[in-house]
Amino acid sequence: MERPIKVGDVLVTGATADVGGYMAELERNLFVGKPSNDVVKFHEIALKLQDAALNVLRPGGVKASDVDRAVIKTAKELGVIEHLLHHSGHGLGLEGHEAPFLDVGDETILKPGMVVTVEPGIYINGLGGFRHSDTVVIHEDYVEVITYYPRDTESLVVEI
Repeated sequence: MERPIKVGDVLVTGATADVGGYMAELERNLFVGKPSNDVVKFHEIALKLQDAALNVLRPGGVKASDVDRAVIKTAKELGVIEHLLHHSGHGLGLEGHEAPFLDVGDETILKPGMVVTVEPGIYINGLGGFRHSDTVVIHEDYVEVITYYPRDTESLVVEI
């Protein structure tokens, strides 16, 4: 059913870029008007899930499945495991979605030169989906988030 956007809505926005034939991705929630306490709560949980993934993601023996396991563990600790409906991210390259998948079923070892998007999400019936996606490059000794856009609640409020 189509309807106009209204105050209180939680929007998931996405942007992709083709850089020399390779893909990059950025997604953010936007909050129409002042968000409710529940919206703020689930937004902050989504950030914690993404941080859990980013804290594990690195070169040197880490598997794609390790990243998803860290997100699942955090979702359980925060009481939102039943709202976690998909893997924590995926590879980016010539296609928008490609291996490796940050999923418990993918035992690929993460290596320098790989580019992935980190996007664990939770989806709350009657409230909305909460997901941020950032593009991450794996280097020899570190990982680099190459999408720069605010994640804090206040910066993501839009007025109509």
